Amino acid sequence: MASSAFNEFRYNVHDAKRLLQAHRVLSEATPGKKGLGHITRSGVVMLCAAWERYHEAIIVEGAAYLSREIRDPNNLPLSVRKHLSAIAKQSAHELKPMELAGEGWRALYVAQATDETGSLNTPKSNKLKVLYERLTGVPDVVTFWSIGAQPIDDFVTTRGDISHNGRRSPYIAAGTLNFYIETIEKAAAEHDNKYCDYLKAASGSVYQPWRKTA
Repeated sequence: MASSAFNEFRYNVHDAKRLLQAHRVLSEATPGKKGLGHITRSGVVMLCAAWERYHEAIIVEGAAYLSREIRDPNNLPLSVRKHLSAIAKQSAHELKPMELAGEGWRALYVAQATDETGSLNTPKSNKLKVLYERLTGVPDVVTFWSIGAQPIDDFVTTRGDISHNGRRSPYIAAGTLNFYIETIEKAAAEHDNKYCDYLKAASGSVYQPWRKTA
């Protein structure tokens, strides 16, 4: 089966799909202008929440996999080693470096991934690239998405406009919401498969972290 994060994503994205369906039902009920923009705007917000939550969960899932499959922390991706070392050195707690000793690095690594992903609130490509590189060593996560970064970033920008401006934000047509749903679903599925390949290669394990999506 796919990653736990992707299964959660598919469950969460149903909210956006139900809102799209509700818009279609209401718009077909009676002729004339309906004023249903609040439904499609809500769909965008819920879809972006699902996208954001997916990355929060999948990064931690990836870190947990690497911590299990890699026996020696010196075999972690270089950017991950540098990041964990910097955290230990910069900590105000003088005993922080001791947490990396022995098997302690595993718990520290996963805890750090959990903590850093928890602060993600604008899942654009630039922020995701930083998190993936320093927490799991992915050089450029954008390469996982065949559509590229711009459509994803434009979608997240639209969500931000809705969040900050409410009804003053531009109207979202049902077709636009449907495009966003299809785009984000495709990107998440591609991401799950390519991240699976990356993690297996980075760990040197014979076991992949999860089965690829169809």
